[in-house]
Amino acid sequence: MTGPFTTEAVLAYGYAAGLLVAAAGLDRLARHVARRSERHRTGGFTYRPEHDAWVCPADQLLWPVGQDRHHRLYRARPSVCNACPRKPDCTPSRHGREIVRALRPWPHSEAGRFHRGLALVLVVLAATLTLIEAVRHPAWPDLALAAAALAATAVTGWWLTGHLRATPAGFPGPFPEPEEKSANRDRYTTVWRSE
Repeated sequence: MTGPFTTEAVLAYGYAAGLLVAAAGLDRLARHVARRSERHRTGGFTYRPEHDAWVCPADQLLWPVGQDRHHRLYRARPSVCNACPRKPDCTPSRHGREIVRALRPWPHSEAGRFHRGLALVLVVLAATLTLIEAVRHPAWPDLALAAAALAATAVTGWWLTGHLRATPAGFPGPFPEPEEKSANRDRYTTVWRSE
């Protein structure tokens, strides 16, 4: 016994709290890595949503040239890139600089869903451990700890599923197959598949 609480209950709820901290840390770390990867991929370039184009440091535009279900490819005109004095520091390609942009925001990407799923598994484990311990030790002081642990678990789970609640039904919508003709597709965009 540790005061009014049983040692087993204190250890179990402490472990559940550790699982919640690990879940929150995993989610924050995955988000940080995704942002850092995006900054590395587009370093020095600025996205212009009104044109759906990227602007390079030499003030030239990279236009969309293709997409698959998950990414959109932007490319600068080769004649502009090959004549640019910054080309050796920018790209070795003679076809122009390319940028690949994810169509889905971070939590909806495959990596984002994977990491968010891992974090939610840790939350479910914390809730399961808390409930099992509450059933094993139904005394009042231990139940107060169980209630606090369940409240923390609920808050963490609510926070991690926030993107699901904030997302409209059906987001992101399915992309048309290459053989389907879309009225809103522009003449510069082609659809390519990743095998």
